[in-house]
Amino acid sequence: MGAPFKKFEAHASGGPRIREIPMRMVLPNLVTVLAICAGLSGIRFAFEDRFEPAVVMVLLAAFLDGIDGRLARMLKATSKFGAQMDSLADIVNFGVAPALVLYAFLLDRAGSPGWIAALLFTIACGMRLARFNVLADDTDQPAWQTEYFVGVPAPAGAVLVMLPLYLYFLRLGLEPSRPAAFVATGFTVLVPSFSSAGCRSIQARASRCRATGCCRSSWASCSTSSC
Repeated sequence: MGAPFKKFEAHASGGPRIREIPMRMVLPNLVTVLAICAGLSGIRFAFEDRFEPAVVMVLLAAFLDGIDGRLARMLKATSKFGAQMDSLADIVNFGVAPALVLYAFLLDRAGSPGWIAALLFTIACGMRLARFNVLADDTDQPAWQTEYFVGVPAPAGAVLVMLPLYLYFLRLGLEPSRPAAFVATGFTVLVPSFSSAGCRSIQARASRCRATGCCRSSWASCSTSSC
């Protein structure tokens, strides 16, 4: 039985015409665009002092980020355009959005140190994603290294850095104040150190492949997810 979808081949150096692009090629990129909209909406809600929906939007962006790559592989709609789009979306959703949400909520009370911490987090996220893209194109790396992330993945870092907001929502004693802002500033600087560290964490899909006995190369060769 043949595959339900054939791999899309673009002709000529200028790429395909819009009407020639199958809808299945558009769907994964549409999910990526929705993720960008969620991240940017989170920033808007934060500056309107609506922090609950702001956090929900960032978490929604993380959820959509986990869908687009899987959808592309399922529909055989992987492409270099989708990979670049996903990487740029990750910088917005997991670098810029959580940093600005946390800054609007708490870090601004620490003044310049709080802003510097937000900048460091965003820059570290961009460097983390750039390193992932470089390693993904490295054909000389050992096969076992493709099963591991280098440093904390960008979505996990975004979820982790918003810990002060979770503590506030759960009424666990954290209130927006200047002392709490300085503590959060130190924490915000600490999170990028894990993202940029050389430690490796196993990818969930790699562990699933070993558990089910499927071939690892089937997903490693066509992954479009940035991290």
